[in-house]
Amino acid sequence: MTAAAVAASGAFGRPCRPTLPGSDDFTGPVAHAADYRSPVPFAGRRVVVVGAGNPAVQIAAQLAQVTR
Repeated sequence: MTAAAVAASGAFGRPCRPTLPGSDDFTGPVAHAADYRSPVPFAGRRVVVVGAGNPAVQIAAQLAQVTR
């Protein structure tokens, strides 16, 4: 099972793409909330959502329906 990460930090007009420890070795997709459109590309994956604002919560709720 491939893992994925979604960063939900910063404003949509100025997304913050944090450098995460181990990201150089991470082989799964990394997306930002500003680029997120649908949970479909993440279906069946193990996903972590990084962020504490409304976009992170809304994306996590959508992803919870199709991911682990």
